[in-house]
Amino acid sequence: MGEVPKHYPQRAGTRPILVNNAGIRMYHTVVEASAESWDEILGVNLKGYVFCAKAAIPLMRSGGGGSIVNVASVRSVTSVGKTTQYDTTKAAVAGLTRGMAVDHAGDGIRVNAVCPGPIFTPFHEKRTRELGRTLEQYREDAAKSTILKRPGTPEEVAACILFLASDDASFVTGTLLFVDGGQTAM
Repeated sequence: MGEVPKHYPQRAGTRPILVNNAGIRMYHTVVEASAESWDEILGVNLKGYVFCAKAAIPLMRSGGGGSIVNVASVRSVTSVGKTTQYDTTKAAVAGLTRGMAVDHAGDGIRVNAVCPGPIFTPFHEKRTRELGRTLEQYREDAAKSTILKRPGTPEEVAACILFLASDDASFVTGTLLFVDGGQTAM
């Protein structure tokens, strides 16, 4: 059996962590989307993650390792229509996660992603109201789309991010953790 790298395990709370969590949505088909809208969504949803990681990785490397957690989405593997740009960027985040995990494992840097499903956030509250729907309708739709029959909470996603960033996940890298109430299992 191989030797355990000297940088694992380390006292909790001493390893640097980067959580990449940014995203915008656009509601276009490929035909409706413009070059400018593609540039905008790729800039925020993908390139923002890339450049934050580019800045953090040398610091993590020089400190003996670290953890990066990217926030992707169930939309990295599913779609509901008219969200092609968002879905594409979140699929790219999944690929970025796997690639960075392979590239930086030797540096003691673990890279993982959480993929939230229907999570009730202020964004969803605002979007629901803009569509002329009630919050109860949102909750009913979320209930139909998950095995657990409810939307998730930001706190549930945060708990998964905290796990992936912690030393409790010291043997976890390159993974996508779906925080979706079983939506992708349906």
